[in-house]
Amino acid sequence: MIPKTMCGAVTGLALLGTELAHGHVISQPGCGGLHIPISHSDFRIVSTKFTPVFNYTSVTGFDFCNVSAILTHPGSNDAVYTELWLPLTGWNGRFVATGGGGLVAGFESSLPPFVKEGYASAYTDAGLTLNNTIDPSTGAWAITSPGHLNNALIENFAYRSIHDMTVFSKAAIKAFYGSTLKYSYYSGCSTGGRMGYFAAKHYPDDFDGILANSPAINTPQVSPADFWPSVVMANSVAPPQCIFDTYLDAIISFCDATDGVVDGLVSEPSLCHFNTSSLIGQTVNCSSPDAEIQITAEHADVIAKTLQGATSTTGEFLWYGLAPGAPFTGLADTVYVNGSVIPVPFSSAQFWIGYFVDQDPNAQTATLTYEEFDTAFYRSVSLFTDILGTDNPDLTSFRNKGGKLITFHGLADPLITHWGTTRYRDRLQNKMGGAAEVNTFYRLFLAPGVGHCGGGTGPNPADPWAALTDWVEHGVVPHTLHANTSTVSRNLCPYPEKLQYKGRGDVNLASSFHCVASDGSKYKSGS
Repeated sequence: MIPKTMCGAVTGLALLGTELAHGHVISQPGCGGLHIPISHSDFRIVSTKFTPVFNYTSVTGFDFCNVSAILTHPGSNDAVYTELWLPLTGWNGRFVATGGGGLVAGFESSLPPFVKEGYASAYTDAGLTLNNTIDPSTGAWAITSPGHLNNALIENFAYRSIHDMTVFSKAAIKAFYGSTLKYSYYSGCSTGGRMGYFAAKHYPDDFDGILANSPAINTPQVSPADFWPSVVMANSVAPPQCIFDTYLDAIISFCDATDGVVDGLVSEPSLCHFNTSSLIGQTVNCSSPDAEIQITAEHADVIAKTLQGATSTTGEFLWYGLAPGAPFTGLADTVYVNGSVIPVPFSSAQFWIGYFVDQDPNAQTATLTYEEFDTAFYRSVSLFTDILGTDNPDLTSFRNKGGKLITFHGLADPLITHWGTTRYRDRLQNKMGGAAEVNTFYRLFLAPGVGHCGGGTGPNPADPWAALTDWVEHGVVPHTLHANTSTVSRNLCPYPEKLQYKGRGDVNLASSFHCVASDGSKYKSGS
């Protein structure tokens, strides 16, 4: 139910195609007509609106000034919407920029948890809503017309709009509170995680600390590769989900002990080599369809190719497959309809092929052959590596200005495999002097059993935000990252160190594990 204003009229702040459905929106001196002294050569402020919001109750009641603005880039014909929420009381002197997910640049829902705690916080649509006329998650914004990419919006999506939002927000914060920031932060996951890495690379002075989880940092490869399971099923058979579920259980059971302890978690997916043919002939009781189904060689091949990852028609490695122990429902989902099992593609991957690669709103992605997939994959890499790629990582400037970066990535991520993130980290270490040097400013934690941005069956990082702020503001190095469920706890190790069971103690307790280096030697706390 939308609360009424003090005048009795039901209102909301219409912005970015949504409404602030929680809070009294009224006019109040001090949150209107504020002059923001900003001059930026890259963008121009088209309009700014200040609206006080009282007793916003999406989390718990709090008051803030909503500073909404429209920015544009000369020659781009874009309308970039930005919202900055400023606590009316209890501002803690800090700012948090937030990122998006999938093909979306940002979400209003990211702001309340931070503003409730006294942070000023902002998000942007990067112009991807086309002035509130489309759902940006479809990716339709990527083209101006069939065959023509919208390069301005792709640049906004890649890195420009997060920076613009931050420049605008810092100026507005100074004008509103009359004082400068103590600390500037960024928080995002998935596409938002990728945005955090790009901010560290392209604009190293923007943020003191960045929390960037499950990052889509290899977008030119990941986006088409996430469509690979659908291509496999379209060219073979689409197994019902009961078959996938049976394989998931079997893989976890088979691979659980690869790390030296049976604890219900696959902690060493790279050591897991499950033979999918081993289940051929097994009968599975299914509910959709309601029948007993025997696992076939075709089923086994689909599972094997999904785990193996995208390969070319000549056998060339293209990108990593699903990690053993990750659910199949993200990239290899299926549904039973009218007597047939059909693939349900991961929507962002499907839209990527249609709008970014084919640049055709009517692209027929459901019937892609392996040869056509090859073409799409190579075209994606060719078109977008320069602007959205991370093959040559370098965070030297971010390190030199004192920035800190924390990432956790679930080993059971069903959408973006952790191997892309460790690949980035390995390349960065090679470039910047090794793991010890990179650990001085950037720590990557791999979480067994954890899904995309969290969830899953494994222990989730309990408070990575506190780990980041303690590192930035107090110099407390996150030697481990505590994670838990209601019954299981772990102290996650910074990559490339690994968790190892001590050989005694309850396998559900973090105290029964320690960190070891990749060569098996015990990890020394404080290094």
